[in-house]
Amino acid sequence: MRKNLNVFRRDKSILMDKIKESFSSVIPISLIVLFLCFTITPIKSDVLLSFIIGTFFVVVGMGLFSLGADVAMTPIGEYVGESTIKSKKIWIIIPVFFFLGVIITISEPDLSVLAAQLANTINSWTLIISVGVGVGVFLVIAFLRIVLKIKLKYLDEPRKGLN
Repeated sequence: MRKNLNVFRRDKSILMDKIKESFSSVIPISLIVLFLCFTITPIKSDVLLSFIIGTFFVVVGMGLFSLGADVAMTPIGEYVGESTIKSKKIWIIIPVFFFLGVIITISEPDLSVLAAQLANTINSWTLIISVGVGVGVFLVIAFLRIVLKIKLKYLDEPRKGLN
């Protein structure tokens, strides 16, 4: 029983650290909004109360999400990364990394929003696919740089030649 209590205290401490992190991220913008609500654009008290309650839930939600990412996703990513490197089958790894880079980028909602905003300038799918392929290519380059132990300065040389 005592061991379970210590685990709970440790987990509670980790959760509180994550909530403090999210609090420090959310509070500055919330204070700016509150300042504007009291000075330039007064709002009704029920809307103000809704904003304060919403801010509280955003802080708690971000803390829980951050904790979940650290507890679940980070170890999975580390395991996949370690086992990928240990496999030594670069010819399999390169297409997988490229595919992951493309798919993850294409599924990013912010990129879809940007593409919709630029729809009059460039075809939305052209932009999304181009960015996805670019991320995939650079993910492969980053992987090869790590595996082959290539110094970053050598990869930066072509860019310097463009100046």
